[in-house]
Amino acid sequence: MLGTSDSLAVVRDLEVLADGSVWVLNSQEPYFVGFGADGESLGAHGSPGGGPDEFPMPSAFVAGGWAGEAWVLDLLHHALIRISRPDAGREEFSLLSTSVPRGSVRSGMSMLDSSVRTARLGREIVVPHSTATMDGGVLQFRYGLLGADLVAVDPETGGARTLVALGDALEDPSGDFIQSDGGFPLWYRLWASCGESLVRVHDRVRNQLRGFDGSGAEVDPIDLPPVPFTEVSPRQFAAAVFALRQAEMTGDVATRLTPEDSLRLVRQMADMVQGTPRELASYLPRYVDFRCSEDGTMWLRPMDLDAGGLSGGPMWLRIEPDGAARDVRLPDRFDALRFTPSRIWGVSRDEFDRPSVASIPLPTR
Repeated sequence: MLGTSDSLAVVRDLEVLADGSVWVLNSQEPYFVGFGADGESLGAHGSPGGGPDEFPMPSAFVAGGWAGEAWVLDLLHHALIRISRPDAGREEFSLLSTSVPRGSVRSGMSMLDSSVRTARLGREIVVPHSTATMDGGVLQFRYGLLGADLVAVDPETGGARTLVALGDALEDPSGDFIQSDGGFPLWYRLWASCGESLVRVHDRVRNQLRGFDGSGAEVDPIDLPPVPFTEVSPRQFAAAVFALRQAEMTGDVATRLTPEDSLRLVRQMADMVQGTPRELASYLPRYVDFRCSEDGTMWLRPMDLDAGGLSGGPMWLRIEPDGAARDVRLPDRFDALRFTPSRIWGVSRDEFDRPSVASIPLPTR
């Protein structure tokens, strides 16, 4: 355990700096809480609002940082903002350009999660860029997000270039989707920077991790083991989409029902679900998170059908740079957010659900 704070609620993201300090993105004010390498507090700051020094919509940290500091993407500011030196004054650089207009940085991740992944790639920062709109309906909007371009932005010059046009490079995943009335796919677009000059993207159609170097040229893909599931029961499907249904009923994704009400709603939903087990499986993501360490080791988190929600359990798939893959079980109640060559960093929750920043040695078996 590195440390905890009364300010911590739900940790949305975490960044580990070269000096061993850790900053977390909190779900509520204060948004940013820091811990030194020895666990000492580095302070807490960051408030909501539209002012120049406020953060109206902090999304996620830049994986890999920049210039040895932690930076956050704020969607409303359309900028990357340094947060790891609160006493040194605000520093940011805008993503606004003709190639990355305001509002175009979108992730294709969870429908209930505003997080948008960005990552350092050498001397550039990769951001997902999409011009998808709701004009054609929810389904076409989702396909548009999944086909977003990965754009490389140079923080020093402000220049931007398309690194990979995913809509062109990856096959259309809709062939795997068995559409029925009122349904739409809940897939994620998973990608990560895997070193100084390599980006990997999960390809649902081919069941591979596709790779693209710093020029955008494709490198050899990594073949994945058989997909974790091909069939889903009505009860498993109801539990997976429960949060969406709850949001529809309450009008608020943060509202929590009692355990009894939640169980009753899941049972009611299961009785109403239509479709074969294979059809229901086509709606859900097979993997819900993908991370890389600096040495190129890849970590892919399968969706856990028994956990409920569109989430994973303690099992991760560890994939070596040569493609060798094996299952690794992480500790219960530990959510991994950053992988280094020697340790895994994340958040551990105790029996009272209180979070602490923690790390574990890289499993050897």
